[in-house]
Amino acid sequence: MQMPKKTQIIEVLKQDYFPMIPQLARNWTAEQHEKNRLSRSLAAFAIANLADVTPAQAANSIINGENDNGIDAVYFDRIQNKLWLVQAKAGNAPNMGDNKKFCDGIRDLVHKRFQKFNDGFVRLQPDVENALDTNGLKIIGCNVYLNESLSSHVITDLNQLKTELNEFAPRFEWEDLNVEKTHSWLTAKQAIAPVDVVLTLENWHRLEQPRKAYYGLVKALELAALYEQHDKRLFEKNIRYYLGTEDVNSAIAETVKEQPSELFYLNNGLTITCSKVELPPSHNQYSTSFTLQGFSVVNGAQTVGAIASVYKANGSISADAKLLVTIIEVGTETDNIGVKITEARNKQNAVRDVYFAALYPNQERLRQECMVSGIVYHYRPSADRGQDGITIEQAAIALACFSGNTEIIVAAKREISQLYKREYHYSTLFSDQLSGITLCRCVRIFQYLDEIFTASESSATGKQKAFYRHGKLFILDIFSRRNKALINKPEIDLSESDKDNLSRTAIEIAELIYTLAESRFATDNKGYLAIFKNLTDVVPLMSKVMQELARRDAEAENPNLPIV
Repeated sequence: MQMPKKTQIIEVLKQDYFPMIPQLARNWTAEQHEKNRLSRSLAAFAIANLADVTPAQAANSIINGENDNGIDAVYFDRIQNKLWLVQAKAGNAPNMGDNKKFCDGIRDLVHKRFQKFNDGFVRLQPDVENALDTNGLKIIGCNVYLNESLSSHVITDLNQLKTELNEFAPRFEWEDLNVEKTHSWLTAKQAIAPVDVVLTLENWHRLEQPRKAYYGLVKALELAALYEQHDKRLFEKNIRYYLGTEDVNSAIAETVKEQPSELFYLNNGLTITCSKVELPPSHNQYSTSFTLQGFSVVNGAQTVGAIASVYKANGSISADAKLLVTIIEVGTETDNIGVKITEARNKQNAVRDVYFAALYPNQERLRQECMVSGIVYHYRPSADRGQDGITIEQAAIALACFSGNTEIIVAAKREISQLYKREYHYSTLFSDQLSGITLCRCVRIFQYLDEIFTASESSATGKQKAFYRHGKLFILDIFSRRNKALINKPEIDLSESDKDNLSRTAIEIAELIYTLAESRFATDNKGYLAIFKNLTDVVPLMSKVMQELARRDAEAENPNLPIV
């Protein structure tokens, strides 16, 4: 995943930092200027995240240039009482020579040998002097780069510097800010903050063991107000958001409007998990306002959404509309109890297998990584998914096609729910190594080729029409085995060159497969739907196609080879 992460970081550097960090007045090539500018932007990006300052403030910390004494950025963080010193490489990790300059520069700065620094340092010198004269200051040297790890020699030199500077007092630390750490700053900005709410329970009771739980009545009006304030954030640990006016949700809304006092009897109620529950000192069991940290409705999103829809339409809800709520304190979830509760309480209702994928933590990671590139990834069903973005269903089928696994292709054709189940193919498709960029690119390629195959199906007749309708996943499987470099490019959008290669190659492969399939199954009287749902049929066809492609490759490389 290193290359896609590097690509996203560079995109952000160019977009957010290049406007404030112009190229230097040097007689360099365009490539040299961009590399230098990226490194200076990376230094500013590190300062912005380490010290929690704006990009403009961080850009002012840059001293990179001639005679910078190995230090690219300096920032005195008065709030944390830390002096950040950064060396940045928008590429591989610093080598021993680069790191020696950095360590020597830190020594000079700590001992106030400021004459060894350039003019860019002069404007920051008062801040540095102020920092060095402040009691309890922590000096932190940071190597930030877009690769995986520092060498053992570099680490040894940094530890030696730490021992040297901390001889009389612990004042120096160093940080290894590799591509994983740097990229985590991007995804952290896309994380959805936990919701803290105040909720009033009437006639409530509690359980103390084996964990704290509370149950009682809550007014529908209060739930509607919470939804209006927090919207989908109320359901972040649920398997789905509010799905809109489905039959069951319409029935709930009708009860709220027409029979509010019957809501308690006609509704299953809500299950809420939270990290901490706090009660006021003067609480009583008749009515108490609970403070709930890390709040999430894990079962009952449709009920809350339906109630909110009535409130939005009518402007009010009867105070008689109340329902049962169970609140469970899950703490830090070291035993994964929150997920277990969500899964168990939702399995009591009829829900699709794909919904439970929302409980898998790498789905939220992928959403955050996609958002870094401005693409919305919907892994939790919702009524407002719209036409933009990518859904988990689209991602699963695209990843299946490009998995290089024939069994998964057949499963997708025969029983697509297997793609979302951990006991089947989910872990292969949505592995921890899958990046947001790779997911998005696979979907883009799938969508582009799917349009081509749909057009081919429309123009075809007879058995060839059925072939394109039912064989597209198989075609894409063969295509992916032959074009991994094209699929794995660390870019989301398809260039015109990409599109030309995709369409030309995919059509050639499709025509070959159809010819071989017709010759193999002509006498079997089997339809293509049955063929592509049967592993026994697909595996021999796969072997035949790959053999023919290998023969053609050999012939192209050496046209003088005898034809076998």
